Amino acid sequence: MGGDEGERPTRPCRWCDAPVVQPSSRWRRRNYCGKSHRRRFRILRAVLEFLDW
Repeated sequence: MGGDEGERPTRPCRWCDAPVVQPSSRWRRRNYCGKSHRRRFRILRAVLEFLDW
């Protein structure tokens, strides 16, 4: 009794282009393959914003 029909869609990680399995919920998207890549992207974005790049 579940709506899991085989493989879930994947999309590339924004940091390293590794395939990221998407959750079954259509309201959430995963853009990163791990927490460390999400943190790195946020830090990089904050630094670029601070430097007004």
